[in-house]
Amino acid sequence: MGWNGDPVWLADVLRGAGLAVIEHEGWRERGHGDFLDIRGVLCHHTAGGGPNDWRVVQDGRAGLPGPLAQLVLEKDGTYRVIAVGVCWHAGRGSWPGWPTDNANYHTIGIEAVSRGTPPWDWTPAQLDAYKRGCAALLRRIGRGAGDCVAHREYSSEGKIDPAGIDMNAFRRDVQALLDGRGGDMAFLEEKITNYHGEQVTVGTLLHYLDKHVGLALDQLSGAGTARGADFPGWDFLGDRTTAEALGVIGAALKIPGFRDPATDERA
Repeated sequence: MGWNGDPVWLADVLRGAGLAVIEHEGWRERGHGDFLDIRGVLCHHTAGGGPNDWRVVQDGRAGLPGPLAQLVLEKDGTYRVIAVGVCWHAGRGSWPGWPTDNANYHTIGIEAVSRGTPPWDWTPAQLDAYKRGCAALLRRIGRGAGDCVAHREYSSEGKIDPAGIDMNAFRRDVQALLDGRGGDMAFLEEKITNYHGEQVTVGTLLHYLDKHVGLALDQLSGAGTARGADFPGWDFLGDRTTAEALGVIGAALKIPGFRDPATDERA
């Protein structure tokens, strides 16, 4: 299966994957001519990071007329459908199975909103939607995760985007989505709203919880607590946990109610 011509189905395919979509007026007529055959998805970051990055993607910049990508991915995981025709996003470069220096006519470009410098400003909702969107598009054109490519991987012009994303891990997650999840694990793909009001999958939330609860346990009770150690304490606190160290400090400062748990000496 493949697709020849313009991806007129962009909005429908993304919505079908459970993703939020904004269709920009005129997107069905916008582009620099028509696609040939579509062979993959090229991943970018905007290098801005603000709420109006889409304007540059749609309208272009000095010396490079828009549209500059078919899709813009906002930080909250919403896709903006900018254009259906060819966009100037790939530049010169190569990737196995793609025409050299001609990927504009063969790839769908996604510009994800990010400043592209550390500390990385990717949000969980955005990364989740990035993978889901790529998987949905690749499924529609009959391609695997090997045709989900970073601009920096394709480019012969020194591009760095999308900075801060491990593309090998990203492709593994995209391929897992393409392969489907069945049986008792299907709930991991269900969408829920997190503390920040972002739509994320249960799997993404569990990963976040496991990582950060583990970090909190280690900080409070010593390295290794999250891996099963029995409150080993920190060497720089005299092999005490954070709570034990507070008791010792409070007792030494004679704060009422504090005590040293080792000696039972009270303030």
